[in-house]
Amino acid sequence: MPPSPLLLATLHLHAALPALGMLAAHDETLRHAAGGSREFAVTLSVRGIPESLRIVFLANGTITTSTEAARPGDLRLWFPSAGQFLRTVAHRPALTLPLAGWSQLPQVRRFSAAGARLEALLTTCTETHLALHAWGSLLVGIRASITWLRLHPADHAHLSCGTVIFTCPALPATLWIDLATLTVGTGEPATPVTARITFANIATVLAELDHRLDAPAALGLGTLRIEGHLPLAENLGILMLKVGKLLKKQ
Repeated sequence: MPPSPLLLATLHLHAALPALGMLAAHDETLRHAAGGSREFAVTLSVRGIPESLRIVFLANGTITTSTEAARPGDLRLWFPSAGQFLRTVAHRPALTLPLAGWSQLPQVRRFSAAGARLEALLTTCTETHLALHAWGSLLVGIRASITWLRLHPADHAHLSCGTVIFTCPALPATLWIDLATLTVGTGEPATPVTARITFANIATVLAELDHRLDAPAALGLGTLRIEGHLPLAENLGILMLKVGKLLKKQ
């Protein structure tokens, strides 16, 4: 059964777009696209999705995302259905209603340029941004899993809790997911690590993300190493592949 438009819209809103902030910290091109003469904030709301997404573009290109409520002065864009939001994501004509912050409309070009850079990083695999492609795809996979688990409490209960780390020396930073709080971050987490997944190189990361990795062989060769709670790492990996596949179909 194909996923519902509402699920897909939720994944794009709360898994893919929030990657802007963490990617901007490592991508000068993205910061250049997002920068401007002043701070600019846009809040995206979709009918049927309880939480909005607020994206703030600082003048220097730094990007932050959150689910906090819109503030006075924000450009507020409202999509009357999940389908209309997905049409926008797919660059097709769609109905989008600006509810407030009309004076900020000229700044939308920064959002559009940053979105185009995000799409390029996630969908194209070139030597110039290979590490960012792999890292960004892994990040979106983690965020998509978090979004899925928030929508499916039974799956969250079945997965159990703990903190899982993903590392690769060729990627910009270590990524972690805290399954108790359903949060994601970079570097070493404050909570104890339950499982650590180490990829020896980018090729192994990409093979895993593309469902091409022969895990037993990779473990034997040492290109993949899993330490700690193995069942948790395996179940999380299966979930990330399943949910990440939904986004790739769009």
